[in-house]
Amino acid sequence: MARIRPSKGQTSGEPRPDETGPGGAEPPPVPSRRRGRKSSGGGQSARPRPRQQARNEKSGTVTKSVQESRSRRYVGEVVTELKKVAWPNRAQLFQATAVVLVFVAIVAVYLGVIDVLMGSLIDAIF
Repeated sequence: MARIRPSKGQTSGEPRPDETGPGGAEPPPVPSRRRGRKSSGGGQSARPRPRQQARNEKSGTVTKSVQESRSRRYVGEVVTELKKVAWPNRAQLFQATAVVLVFVAIVAVYLGVIDVLMGSLIDAIF
């Protein structure tokens, strides 16, 4: 549920005078879909809707310098994170490569044997 920002000069813990119920107790929270509607049932919201012109002016207002600074910041953070990585040395790299190649060879032989067996089984059936 959304929080309501307190009025100027009011702390967040104090209820506003129009929000207090009988005896100073806070009323139950109003569901967000009902908040801001008039009770007359007119279906119009209490807040005026922004004009279409104002909406069109708002879209795409991020300037090029802001986009460049975001890009520069992102690249800087990527470089910082890559400096934290524990990169393998030459021996570890060769060892990991050998493990991968041996594993791929074992799986290739296994799949080749299964293919030959299934092929001969299918030929025997049909």
